[in-house]
Amino acid sequence: MPRIVLDPGHGGRDPGAIGKRLQEKDVNLKACLLLREALVRAGIDVLITRDKDTERVPGVTDAVDLKARAMLANTNSADLFVSWHYDASADEFVHGVAVWIHPSQKGKSAYYKADLICHRISKATGQKHRGIYLGDFQVLRDAMMDAVLIEGGFITNPSEETRLSDEQFLRTQAEAAAEAICQIFKMPYVEPPAVEPTRQRDADRVQIKVNGASMEQSGRLIEGKTYVPVGELAELLGCGISWDKETHTVCLTRG
Repeated sequence: MPRIVLDPGHGGRDPGAIGKRLQEKDVNLKACLLLREALVRAGIDVLITRDKDTERVPGVTDAVDLKARAMLANTNSADLFVSWHYDASADEFVHGVAVWIHPSQKGKSAYYKADLICHRISKATGQKHRGIYLGDFQVLRDAMMDAVLIEGGFITNPSEETRLSDEQFLRTQAEAAAEAICQIFKMPYVEPPAVEPTRQRDADRVQIKVNGASMEQSGRLIEGKTYVPVGELAELLGCGISWDKETHTVCLTRG
């Protein structure tokens, strides 16, 4: 069974990149928790450097905290280290997804893993594929196994920031990354369970009788008010029904 270490970048006193409404540290964490869920569902062993809004090791320097993130992977003999981030730019029009690897890994297995992950996320979300970049980031440098750093979009781009506030979009990114990781380790990717539509609770159903005749459709009790289907109500009352499009009014009339 492969072992993956997920690293939601930043956290605690370090917000990471800041958009108009979002802080990177929060989005990183949400995406990684969704990715962990997808990987565990596929039978992959997952460790995470943080599962709440804090540093890996609170109260230390940034360098020590970053080293501790890589050390979690090293001491647990992880097969892949994945650090998840969102980017920032002075140009608000810059957008898209990219994956970074350490310069020493150019042309090696980490490069091809990064390329597959980037391609899958880009294809699933429709984001621009910005490609694979080389960077001497500490978490990549200190990790003793293949390590990738995902930049899932630009928090400074208004359109992407709006998408990053949508959990379904983050889930799409996470599932795409999970599918790529499953392919890398030849593990079967398992689709998320289908979400059943919310059913009306029996306690919210209200039986309606008009002149002793029960309506076929139940009424609905919503916040203390009873709502009924107006078409059937009009029929049982012997009323005509019309719609005033100017005032957006349903009119029931007799005679």
